Amino acid sequence: MNSNNSQAIVDKIFAYDLFKNLDKKAMVTRYDVTGAIHKINSTLGLVSGQEPQIGNVISRIPPHGIIINSPGTYTFSDDLTWKPDSLSSVAISIEADNVVLDMCNHNLVATVQDSSRHITGININNASTVIIRNGTLVNMCFYGIRAEKVRGLNIENLTVSGLTFNNLDIRNLCPAGIHVNDASEVNIANCTVEYVDVTADSSAGIQLLHTINGVVSDCRVSNLVNYDGSVQGYSYIATTGIITSNCRADNFRSHFGGNIRTMGHTVLGFIPIFCLDLKYESCSATNMTGCSDDCHGMSVFIDAEVTVINFTAKAVIDGVTPSNTCAKATGLEVYGATVSISNCFVEDIKAINPQDKQSTGFSAWGTAITFTDCKASKVIVCDQNGNENPDLGYGTGFGWAPDPRVAFRNIGAFGVKYKGCRANNCQVGFDTWFHIDSTWTDVSCSDCGIDILVQPGESRTLSCDPASECNPPITVTINNIASGNTYPGS
Repeated sequence: MNSNNSQAIVDKIFAYDLFKNLDKKAMVTRYDVTGAIHKINSTLGLVSGQEPQIGNVISRIPPHGIIINSPGTYTFSDDLTWKPDSLSSVAISIEADNVVLDMCNHNLVATVQDSSRHITGININNASTVIIRNGTLVNMCFYGIRAEKVRGLNIENLTVSGLTFNNLDIRNLCPAGIHVNDASEVNIANCTVEYVDVTADSSAGIQLLHTINGVVSDCRVSNLVNYDGSVQGYSYIATTGIITSNCRADNFRSHFGGNIRTMGHTVLGFIPIFCLDLKYESCSATNMTGCSDDCHGMSVFIDAEVTVINFTAKAVIDGVTPSNTCAKATGLEVYGATVSISNCFVEDIKAINPQDKQSTGFSAWGTAITFTDCKASKVIVCDQNGNENPDLGYGTGFGWAPDPRVAFRNIGAFGVKYKGCRANNCQVGFDTWFHIDSTWTDVSCSDCGIDILVQPGESRTLSCDPASECNPPITVTINNIASGNTYPGS
């Protein structure tokens, strides 16, 4: 996918009237990190000295790795151990079309001496019609699998386990189990990324950048920990035409150790950024634990034409840090246009002393967003001792997606439709704050402190500190712009 295609996606998103006054260049510069990642990979990812693979059975991986540069089917003879001995190393490089690498259910185990280095298990570069299947990559460092400039890529029945990385000296480093960049017609099926333990600006389980058309199905990303940066399960940037189905994100955790040069310490089960034409079906995020920044089961962030069906988020908690404060927690948040959310369920969403004054089951920012037959249960805001207090904010079933930063704080939820949605055991069922020309139809609440919150002319004070993406810190008071809404009792 070339830069022109990426620009076309961004242009289409920002063509919506609501976003025309946003500083498109500034937002792309901040949130589209694909250029920085590509630069890092092109400089740190250079390898040399690899041995050409002779024959179709792979029985050893030398320290400098092997390179497959002829079409064919290649198989593993047994479990293999690899001891990389250079700063940037790849165990297996594929630089030919029409290659099948079948690990035959064997393991490739790396012994990495320095976990700050750019070390990758399998690298596919400038190739078409490549299949990687049936095996486990154990104890890799930066990437389990890295694929760039690939047309027709299938990764099937692969596990990346025990990826460990530690480097805060270079900005925008994002170790990932499976990393795909500049690709089309991608299929990732029945894959697992597990036990990722890093200290870096960011981290991801399965990452798609600048990718056109593909399916990610029946995958699981679990047990991801970042000790001073963000955690992302399924991370898509500048990508279009991807179906993600039956995928799980489980047991993520971020920590804040003082790194304020990173973009944030967010925990995100699923996160598309600057994407178009995506569909998520029957996916879930469970046990997401954030520290000082946001924590979300799913964040549809600056996207358009996205459909989410049968998504589930459970046990999302933010503010688990010695400072006992965070930005916000959400089951499923939307920042975008023409987004449809249906038959989704979120439960046990909690924010501790949130600076955005809110924890939310479902939240909306943007235009033409629809929530149909969705349910939010057990959403609260509390202090570090579990005490609820309206001064700390509300645990809201359905509401606006707040953010004190200048690019976001003045845009509301325009033309949002809530149809047949339910809130159970929330402090607030439905919050009309910052909604314009929106409708609530056949909605219901049970065991909520406030069923529908209406606050015309009132104000809220939001804040943000360096641990949650604001350096210098921000404190801002915003006045409610809600108008033209139709809700029960209006």
